[in-house]
Amino acid sequence: MGLKDEPFVVIDTVSVVGNIYGSGGDLIFLEPNDPTTVATVDVCVKQPEKTQVCIDSMVQFAVGGTGGVGSDVTFQVLYEIHRNGDVIARINDEMDFELAGGRGQTNFPNFPVVDNDPIGGINTYDLVCTRDTTNENAVAVINAASRSLKATVITL
Repeated sequence: MGLKDEPFVVIDTVSVVGNIYGSGGDLIFLEPNDPTTVATVDVCVKQPEKTQVCIDSMVQFAVGGTGGVGSDVTFQVLYEIHRNGDVIARINDEMDFELAGGRGQTNFPNFPVVDNDPIGGINTYDLVCTRDTTNENAVAVINAASRSLKATVITL
């Protein structure tokens, strides 16, 4: 893996089926203001000066509110890609929506990143999500449900 000249792909995908608002199983509860790794891939790079790592990721967030049907919620998630513990990309997204049945879900769709500076050897890429409570309103729980992190390694 990573020692051939053609592109190769490494992926960590979790599909959550059933109740995404509960607990346990493959759900990851996002503690307030606590960075949480929700997916990880390791790739081996033989020639870092001639290699790009293309990262694609997504997360489905399940949000439980404190209000009833039709209540409005505001929440913010810091969505980061790390390489070997260092942040290489970041999006801080605040979302507002009306809950149906006191809960709702949203997807943070594909967040593509190209790492032009991988190091030689093993590189660990993490998808890290942080529930930022700075402007949060009427939110009881946020779970990371289905999620995916894919690394495509290309030798130039």
